[in-house]
Amino acid sequence: MSAPTATSETVRFPVRGMTCGSCVSHIVRAAGRLDGVTRVSVDLRRETATVRREPALVSNAALAAAIGAAGYQADLDSAVVLPPGSDRSLLDRLSAALTKS
Repeated sequence: MSAPTATSETVRFPVRGMTCGSCVSHIVRAAGRLDGVTRVSVDLRRETATVRREPALVSNAALAAAIGAAGYQADLDSAVVLPPGSDRSLLDRLSAALTKS
């Protein structure tokens, strides 16, 4: 995975077929191997994946194919594009707020 750029977007979508932490790792690795993907997180409890990507390099079809090849079903028809910065961790958001003060 590479560093994000100004043209990146973050999408969140349902993933079916996960049952454990190992499944999460498989999905993170599968999506993270794609050129243009800069960050992947998976929520097992909510059965969702959140991917920061370069849309010109990584299509919904490519994400679905990579996750499908790992043995899971990504529902990218239900993908939601998140507002910029909404996928940052709490620590990142707090650090940014402190540096603005």
